[in-house]
Amino acid sequence: MITWYDRFNGKLVKQLPENTVSGRYTAQASCIFNGHSNIQPDDFLISDGTEKFHIGSQVGSFIYNEKSEQLETELEIIESAILAYQEALDLGKDSSFLIPDKLLARFELTKFEELLVDVLKKGHLQEIARRPRMELIYEEHLVPVSRAKKLASSANAHLASHSECWQTRTLIGVIPKQILALESEDQLNIYENRVYVKLLEIIGRYLVKRISEVKELENIFKKARKFENAKAIHFELRASIFTLWGEGFSDDEQADDAAIHGIATLELLTKMLKKVRTLQHSSLYLRLTHNIHVPLKLNMTNVLSHDQHYRHVARLWNSWLDTQQANNLDPEQIFQRNKKLSIAYLQYCCDLVKRTLQEIGFKQLAPNNFKRNRNQAIALEVTACSEIVLKTSEQSLSFIPCFSNNIAPLDTELTESSQRILLSLNSAVEMNKKNLCIAPTNFYSLEQLAVLISKWLVSQSLQSVEITVPKAPALLLKTLNRQSESGYWKLENNSVTIIKPCLATKPKLLEFKKEHKQDVSIAKAVDAIIDAAERFEELLYCPCCGVKADEEQWISRDDNCFAIRNSSCNHVWEVNRQADGNKVLKVVPYKVLT
Repeated sequence: MITWYDRFNGKLVKQLPENTVSGRYTAQASCIFNGHSNIQPDDFLISDGTEKFHIGSQVGSFIYNEKSEQLETELEIIESAILAYQEALDLGKDSSFLIPDKLLARFELTKFEELLVDVLKKGHLQEIARRPRMELIYEEHLVPVSRAKKLASSANAHLASHSECWQTRTLIGVIPKQILALESEDQLNIYENRVYVKLLEIIGRYLVKRISEVKELENIFKKARKFENAKAIHFELRASIFTLWGEGFSDDEQADDAAIHGIATLELLTKMLKKVRTLQHSSLYLRLTHNIHVPLKLNMTNVLSHDQHYRHVARLWNSWLDTQQANNLDPEQIFQRNKKLSIAYLQYCCDLVKRTLQEIGFKQLAPNNFKRNRNQAIALEVTACSEIVLKTSEQSLSFIPCFSNNIAPLDTELTESSQRILLSLNSAVEMNKKNLCIAPTNFYSLEQLAVLISKWLVSQSLQSVEITVPKAPALLLKTLNRQSESGYWKLENNSVTIIKPCLATKPKLLEFKKEHKQDVSIAKAVDAIIDAAERFEELLYCPCCGVKADEEQWISRDDNCFAIRNSSCNHVWEVNRQADGNKVLKVVPYKVLT
């Protein structure tokens, strides 16, 4: 039996659950997925669009939440943006973490839409609705002689064998009372009209989806432009978002031009949909709408080939079919595409984490090694199971990218006891300590990562508050007591508690250690105090950007709390004591837009 790695909680499992999220598990051995694709070790268990998985004796299904049309459209935009990002990397080009300029092509009319504009403008579809072609069908009916207009060829034979239809009988024959006659009927239910009605239904659905797509892109551009005049947003966040947004476009005016063009495209698509909806209320459409079973491949009849109006129905049908063939994928192709998307999303998240480290002051000194000051260093690693791990000398923080918007809060309950953060596309899940929405459509992705990583780093720095060196030698305590007016430490019960950055005293402490180098206890105590002072020094560095404050800016408070104001980076950070006795760090901007 195949073993699987559960990326959400970092554990190996031998049995897959009956229902799971696509991308949650990675295989630990080779296997065959749904009879069509090979899964190699460390590959994702990804959906192939059938919503089911069958691997050996294990059978189950993927979890799919009900999606609105808007969510479906947003997911398609995200997929395109992620693939565009990966394509730019493969070509060695820069790409934005937000919407790239490649997606601006979606504001342009497609070939099918241009053809539809032309056909509707010339009125070909409207003319068919007004005067559709009909087939004249003759049927035999027994009618009174006075109503008969055209006799059926079998009228004499029928009259000879049916005496009840006689009026009277004469010496030379009979006078009929009823006769078998031919009556004509105009028949709308012909193949060409069924194709026309089916085409109107197809165009209606297509335009609704396209309008939703253009609206969603337009909303993204509107949201970006709102940041320009936003007064409630910190200036650094606004600048960061503008920087990310601008990296996706080759020039400054490109985004504005695209937004204007998008409005024009949206208006045109909306007008076309209105015309199509009007045609869907015609008598032809209403009479045939329940009988439109038409194969995808057209039978090019003389009418569809040569009629001045119906031939444009065939042109539209074939043009639409060309667009659909590019999107119609079999399960194996969908599986490979989803696998490609998951790998691209992993790369996207990894690069975004690196960019976040740079935004909060870290510099990349070597591949995947970052440093912000002399003590604070982070190593980044991407594991075989597609986890992004940040490591310091003391702790690690794991990010688990999962290219899915079907994440529910229950899926992450198992991660509460560990430093594991789930990165997904689900904006409906509220940001918390274990869930982040990371997507090109989320303007706050980098900001949320920055807050989370800063808190993780600060949690390590906070351990430096109230560092106590116990059982210090009396001679050392006497020396430290002479410097008590500096407020660096508190001496109680033969212990030294650091309460303020005191690395400036390191030279004197080393000199004292050298003078008493034969006393092992003094050497150990001095080394412990210097080590504590170096760790305490971390609190002088801004948790947001890594800029170091001066020791003079340190404001001591009761219960070993502190505050740092007037730093050169325009941030204020402080440690406050809560009612339950816990200490928390608070970071706020010193300068806010007004």
